[in-house]
Amino acid sequence: MAYTFPTLSRKPTVDGWEEGLAFDPTISSDAEGGYKQTRPRCTRIPDKWSVAYKAIPTTDKALVRAFEKTVKGGTEIFAWTNPDDNTAYNVRFKGLVSYKMHSNNDFWNVNFSLEEV
Repeated sequence: MAYTFPTLSRKPTVDGWEEGLAFDPTISSDAEGGYKQTRPRCTRIPDKWSVAYKAIPTTDKALVRAFEKTVKGGTEIFAWTNPDDNTAYNVRFKGLVSYKMHSNNDFWNVNFSLEEV
């Protein structure tokens, strides 16, 4: 793995944290008599995360922004350690990172989604 998500001075906020399966792996078919048959679409089900950092310093925001450019948005795979379970995952950005200036001009709210690869 050539890239690793930068270490920031703060952890993501709990109230902005979301995680789950990247997609529904179920294939279902209706059968006679009102029954439904189901099977998995695949054997591996990747995870996804929505991560929110609230009121991080401008220096941390700059690290994330530079990293987003380095991995070319969602193009490159990178290592990211989930702060909830302290496990490292190979992920990519899903969509663009959102940067919004906090009420104090020296701080930023940064939000992004990740998908396991």
